[in-house]
Amino acid sequence: MSQGSNSSFNSPFHRLRGRIIVSCQAAEGDPLDDLDTLTRIATSVLRGGAGGLRAEGTARIIAFRALTQLPIIGIIKTYDANGDVYITPSFHSAKAVSDAGADIIALDCTARRLTAPEPWPELIPRIHSELNRPVLADIASLDDALAAERAGVDAVATTLYGYTAETRGIRTPSWPLLQSLVAHLTIPVLLEGHITHPPEALLALDMGATAVVIGSAITRPETIANRFVQATRPADG
Repeated sequence: MSQGSNSSFNSPFHRLRGRIIVSCQAAEGDPLDDLDTLTRIATSVLRGGAGGLRAEGTARIIAFRALTQLPIIGIIKTYDANGDVYITPSFHSAKAVSDAGADIIALDCTARRLTAPEPWPELIPRIHSELNRPVLADIASLDDALAAERAGVDAVATTLYGYTAETRGIRTPSWPLLQSLVAHLTIPVLLEGHITHPPEALLALDMGATAVVIGSAITRPETIANRFVQATRPADG
């Protein structure tokens, strides 16, 4: 039996079943990139019924933990020289996330990270044994997910679909990917990324997703406003 089947690791995902998780993040330079602002956003989405939060960075996780006992997915982002993002790429970053109060630690479990200084398959057992936290694998493909499940993760999320070399630039949910994940995995599957309308979240749950993570469509006024602007702009010609 893998560590991922341990009930203590699965309990946060049981609490999230059928729920909407809101990712309260802001890119560097975004007008919302402010701890007090993001904490107010987190407070607001919790009042709106969010079943959990996703947070980046220890200061934000600590601030959100003070707001709620609902599950928090914690990450730390780093960037390489090309601007590519990596999610919680080391045990040091995983421990920082855990110490800040996150219930779940999300890792970049894509193939590109297998040659990293600390490959993610080596991080999973350490997080389980030393931090006693469940691991959420952020993946971009079925192959990523299957490899992560074999390595002992407790759940997978489609977070990195659209952000790897093979999927770069895609900004719509992959329903075939979700269907394949649900069909082939025995661990919880979270749909994360590119959800813009409530019916899409309902569809994901109907297709078997354990929960749905939504970010920009709820928390970023710039993105929301631009969607309305683009929809009402006259077509060229």
